[in-house]
Amino acid sequence: MKTIISSAVKVLAPAALFACLTPNAFAETQYKSAMFNFAGDTLVSQVGSVAALKSQNQTHVLYCQSDISDKGAASNTQCYDKAGKLDVVNETQTVLNQLAFLPAEVDGQQVPVRMSYRVAFHSAKGNIEALLIPNLGTMYERYGRDYVAPQERLDVANWYEEYSKNSWVSGDQFLGEGDMSRIAATVNESGKADMVRTLDTGRAYKRDANLVKNAVKKSRFIPGFVNGKPVPMGYVAVVNYQTDSGTAVTSR
Repeated sequence: MKTIISSAVKVLAPAALFACLTPNAFAETQYKSAMFNFAGDTLVSQVGSVAALKSQNQTHVLYCQSDISDKGAASNTQCYDKAGKLDVVNETQTVLNQLAFLPAEVDGQQVPVRMSYRVAFHSAKGNIEALLIPNLGTMYERYGRDYVAPQERLDVANWYEEYSKNSWVSGDQFLGEGDMSRIAATVNESGKADMVRTLDTGRAYKRDANLVKNAVKKSRFIPGFVNGKPVPMGYVAVVNYQTDSGTAVTSR
């Protein structure tokens, strides 16, 4: 009888152990992107300067970036407008910093992220609508309009903070009118940056671009989503060198 019991234990123990470990040991990290927790109408009602767009019958797009806390509060919002309507830009930034977002999550835990998105003010027949799009449109041809772009996690090393520690230039993050360094990467389903490379940079900023590239390699992200599923997706880190005085800084 002892032999039978011993034999059974030898046979069943590995299978039982594997069954116990499989769900946890090999489970994939679950990600959830930060998202708007307000409607476009709310934005239109609070940005008074968009009233001037009523007679234009066109779409006016702002490219924006916000730090979203683990509570969903927005801060450090920056918006860029190709048309240069600074009144709309400044007022939209202020309003966005006062509105609530849904925070990002990693395995059910809320985490702070840096979110890039577009606000499209559309005027037609005397009415203005605001369309909120969770990406900057760089992957439109591949994924359509409504994909969710990768979001840099701020609870771990983030590229701009790492870059700022080592740069002599202190360029500003995100889009601007000055010279820029643009570093491209592919963020995989695990939130890591692969195939990091320099897209373009001025001759004076090659050293600075290398700092950005090395910092992006260390960053972690909420991956991009298409139809609710994480997919490998392009990401571009941008540093612009335009100062408040309108002149460019240099790293020479």
